[in-house]
Amino acid sequence: MKRKDTLTIIDIGSHKLEELSILVYPNNNRYLRYMAWATMRIIKSIIKMDFVKLFQQIPRQLKVIRYYFVENRKYNLNIIAIEPNIDVANKYAKMLAKKYPVYYLPIVILGHDANKEIELKKLFFYDKTISSSIYHKNIAKPINKKKTTLSLGIKFGTLWDELVKENIINENDPFILRMNCEGSEMGIIQECREKKLIPLCIIGSLGDIKKVHGDKLDSEARKILDEMNVPFFYFKGDDPGTWYGMMDIWKHYTAKHTRR
Repeated sequence: MKRKDTLTIIDIGSHKLEELSILVYPNNNRYLRYMAWATMRIIKSIIKMDFVKLFQQIPRQLKVIRYYFVENRKYNLNIIAIEPNIDVANKYAKMLAKKYPVYYLPIVILGHDANKEIELKKLFFYDKTISSSIYHKNIAKPINKKKTTLSLGIKFGTLWDELVKENIINENDPFILRMNCEGSEMGIIQECREKKLIPLCIIGSLGDIKKVHGDKLDSEARKILDEMNVPFFYFKGDDPGTWYGMMDIWKHYTAKHTRR
């Protein structure tokens, strides 16, 4: 049975669960990724003889290493990972499930332009990347047409109702949205507003709203979040430059859900 002090993380566009692997289950690959990035930053500062920046970087980097890779924290979490590419996500969902309850759903979340609650969607895969999207227009990345397939799509609000019905989550559970889902973000934000679902915060990237749908929809999405008083924080598991800033944010939102 789920504890009353459980925090739900809904991770949409999970890929290899890179962000969650940093925040709740750091591994050697993440450590090596960070060390390679940090080393290059130090080398660049030395080459430029920017010693002020060098001595500013070292304490920050030591804090990141200590927080993510040395300290051993455990949380009361309920994780829902959504990623249509099973070949990419399944292995990492199983790894994370050794430590926390993980419900992995190989589906897509429908965008703001969906006409049905549930429907089959063409899923387009980008060339030379693990990313995929139900949108293919206005995408700068080349599409690998040979990989195009079908995926079951569902509106976020409908998914929420089904998770409540199955007692995976409770109607009033606190939750964080982690998303970077190649253009579907606007639909998720609209569904949250319509169903009065207020995440504690959104972390990840919203940049695809502008890339796929343009400035107008991007501005509308930001306006909705402001009206709902939902903060957004940019964070990517494959960008170590975002890890330092996430430490205090993650501490704040997980303080009531950290095991002593």
